[in-house]
Amino acid sequence: MKSADWTAGNARSNPHTASNSSQAQLPLVADSGFNAVFDSSGEALIVVDRKGLIQQANLRARELLRLKDSSTSHAGLLDFFATPSTVDFSEFTTQADTSSALATRDAMLTTGFPIRITLRAALPGSQSLLLCLEDGSLVQRAERKARQLEAEILSVLDAVEVAIVLFDPTGRLRFSNARFAQYFSLDILQLRKLERFEELESLVAKRFRDPDIFSAPWKMFAAGDGVPRHDELEMTRPSNRVLERFSRPVLDSEGRRIGWLELYSDVTGERDIQSKLLQTEKMAALGQLVSGIAHELNNPLTTIMGYGQLLLGHGLTPSQLSEARKVFEEAERARRIVKNLLYFARENKPERIRVNLNEIVERTLALRSYELRVENIVVECDLAPNLPETMADPHQLQQVVLNLLANAEQALLEDRGQGHVWIRTHRIGGNRISLEVTDDGPGIPTEVGSRIFDPFFTTKPPDVGTGLGLSIVYGIVHQHGGEVTFENQSGVGARFVVELPLVPVQPRDPESKLSRRAEREVDTTRGRILVVEDEPTVAQLMVDVLREEGHQVEAVLDSQEGLTRLSRGTYDLVLCDLRMPRLDGPAFYDTLVRAGSAEHQSIIFVTGDTLAPRTLEFLEANKLPYLSKPFLVEELKLAVNCRLQKTRQTEKTSYSAGATKSRSELGSE
Repeated sequence: MKSADWTAGNARSNPHTASNSSQAQLPLVADSGFNAVFDSSGEALIVVDRKGLIQQANLRARELLRLKDSSTSHAGLLDFFATPSTVDFSEFTTQADTSSALATRDAMLTTGFPIRITLRAALPGSQSLLLCLEDGSLVQRAERKARQLEAEILSVLDAVEVAIVLFDPTGRLRFSNARFAQYFSLDILQLRKLERFEELESLVAKRFRDPDIFSAPWKMFAAGDGVPRHDELEMTRPSNRVLERFSRPVLDSEGRRIGWLELYSDVTGERDIQSKLLQTEKMAALGQLVSGIAHELNNPLTTIMGYGQLLLGHGLTPSQLSEARKVFEEAERARRIVKNLLYFARENKPERIRVNLNEIVERTLALRSYELRVENIVVECDLAPNLPETMADPHQLQQVVLNLLANAEQALLEDRGQGHVWIRTHRIGGNRISLEVTDDGPGIPTEVGSRIFDPFFTTKPPDVGTGLGLSIVYGIVHQHGGEVTFENQSGVGARFVVELPLVPVQPRDPESKLSRRAEREVDTTRGRILVVEDEPTVAQLMVDVLREEGHQVEAVLDSQEGLTRLSRGTYDLVLCDLRMPRLDGPAFYDTLVRAGSAEHQSIIFVTGDTLAPRTLEFLEANKLPYLSKPFLVEELKLAVNCRLQKTRQTEKTSYSAGATKSRSELGSE
């Protein structure tokens, strides 16, 4: 045990001699109230002067020092210790005046008993000090237990997954854990050296978007109004985080407020997921909305385009021909916009179908062309004319092109508000195709080049970039067995290169998708045709076009009426809308199949929503040909002629087989 470094400043007297002194000393403090408390205290209290001479001692102190009288003359406190030193007692007071902690000393009595001396007060109106003597062994054991308890508490706090900070009612920082330091990028040792809330506030509050929000709960508690509460805080430095905070007062067993506790959880990932789910729901709702809008727009567009084409073939004057061509071209433009929106907004399952990368690029540019023009960004394309088709997911590849285009667009807008983008496709060797997107923006900083494909990494402001665009590109390309790389141009700008493998395409079904770009003319085959279409103008357009081709055409606006016509007569072909009130296209088809009607094998469906999953499942499961609205006149003619020719060929084959069988039977007889 360390001895006290004090001296009485006079010649030491024997403690036992001092105890037996017959000279009575007047108490230093004459106040009767003080003396009553002093004498009755369970603590060992003693009053000494600045030189360490004992002025007064209570019963517990006398027992500890083995004194017989409550006051003693010429007895120095240091005389009772085993190894006193020469330090003046006034230094004891000086330390107490300059430190917030209690001034204490550990010492050893001459009896070998450890003791701790604590300065309780410098008594007013005198040069005396009130000291408390404690059993040193008990104090040490209590301190060891307190240190052990504090270490255990800190270990538990550091192990939990939430950030914790605890203050006492005066604002003194009692506990904090490593997670709290991690969230706020503080050194844990630095954090635990902080003593008051104000010190922590000066380091932490400025990291939030709204600095006052961090301090608000504590200030309410300090004002006497603190109640349990939940809130969320948005951090902007050193990184973007969303922290959920639970704060509450700490109460003792009697309900008194003895502290203030705050718990922080990082919910950034959860909020990102919630945002994505919300966006997914929005896109699903948008897909349904677009599907309905597309169906409604496709009907008038079909009519406008169809009659526009008919006008163009009716020998108009040059001025009339120019006007009719403008009407048709604008209708064709509207058709592409509607199809692109429908194609992009639909949530589709991953699929592998034959795709043309050039068409995907053109379709994506059509979606962004207006915004790019407004933002003064010029896009130049160099698309390989004979680029082979491959098997891929068209929706995902469109996402790749759109994300790369958006990345270049944002880089240019941040740099100087305008610029150029070049998109190029070409074939690499015999088994790969390539897409390149190049801009003349600022390029990719070298220090972040290795992270640009990481999820949630972005160099853009929070309201501009999410950090997901390029990571989505990377994921989609690798799902297709390809590679995506980037490089900074020698001058300025960045170039992204996507390489995809050429997967052998499946043979194209001539009946699954009918194109106006027929490679050869099909001889017209006349037939009797029934049109089942609930839109009057579209029905009339099909009647007019097909009658010009020499077909016998009837039209009904109700699917039930169509079934009635089919039950009463024979038709070579049925053109039926897929979405109709009362009885829709699939129900119409099922009714024909159940009735054993031959017309279910001679049907072409017309639909304005070929991208809807249920629509595609129905058409592909039954291997049914269809015509997408809005269609061109040539597409309608080609679809009808192909279907009629196949029907006639089937009939001839069946007839020949029957005739051969009959001749064989006759010969056997």
